[in-house]
Amino acid sequence: MNGDGKSVKRTAEVTYRRAEEADLPRAFAVFRAALNAYLVRAGQEAVPDDDEQSPSYRHFLEHDGERFWVAEADTDEFTGGHADPTRAGGREIVGWGCGLLRGDWWFLSSLFVLPEAQGIGVGARLFELAGTGAPAEAVRATITDSLQPISNTLYARRGLLPREVVVGFGGRPREGLRRPRLGSLEPGPLTPAAIPELREIDAAAGGVDRGVDHAFYLTSGRRGWLFRRRGRAVAYLMTRGDGWIGPAASVRAADIEPVVAFGVAALARHGPIEKVRAGVTGRCEGAQRALWEAGLVFDGTPGLLLSSRLFGRLDRYVPASYGMF
Repeated sequence: MNGDGKSVKRTAEVTYRRAEEADLPRAFAVFRAALNAYLVRAGQEAVPDDDEQSPSYRHFLEHDGERFWVAEADTDEFTGGHADPTRAGGREIVGWGCGLLRGDWWFLSSLFVLPEAQGIGVGARLFELAGTGAPAEAVRATITDSLQPISNTLYARRGLLPREVVVGFGGRPREGLRRPRLGSLEPGPLTPAAIPELREIDAAAGGVDRGVDHAFYLTSGRRGWLFRRRGRAVAYLMTRGDGWIGPAASVRAADIEPVVAFGVAALARHGPIEKVRAGVTGRCEGAQRALWEAGLVFDGTPGLLLSSRLFGRLDRYVPASYGMF
């Protein structure tokens, strides 16, 4: 409250503009502050201060720049005119959001608002702006944390309803983990030259064209395999150096279990991994079985896949991340 007894936040002037390259460090700071504000209270692992998100943010700028927006305000207005020694003062980014458009599928990748700037409509406006250019008939989706009832209510009121639980797995693979039996599946190295085949697999697994995202994954450090059966590409899998598994997809639901098991074993063989992680929808039972068998456990609170309507064949798909699905 200020000296007049009025809420300072309610009178703060917030402006919106498209994001630029120079905004990315501040975007990460807002991302971290917004998440840690509730994760720490809930006893969850805090987001560290080392920025590993900027490559993804640059990918968003390149391919979805018209849907990447920031909200700016004078931070002194959020402290009643009293200087906050942790901030430089003046106008700076207090929130941002970004939506990805892939054909007739729109995904809200990110929407983060500083705690002190919440409750004045910033999130709602960023949600609208992140949908710039999305066709009215597009499927709209996002993944949220089940710990966030306010955000989930915001999305539900705009037609994005809970469709699936997204279970986080984590842990060290058990000792002596061996390469699984693959039957007629034949794995080979995955390179950008195979992206047309990945798009065909994606069409069978979920109908979303992820070609530009696959190019990003394969040129930003992910390791991948393409699985063939009698010469035909039928599945793929990628892993990150930090132990994350995904994306993975298969034409047949029965193939996702050995494919994911192969990925865990490959990470275990590649070197000492402190923690192998993945996010799996409740419908993808094969991937869950593979992760359980490898010794992983539930890690953190479940996420929620929200969407305007059902989409894809999620029994044969493992997301690339919560922010890119």
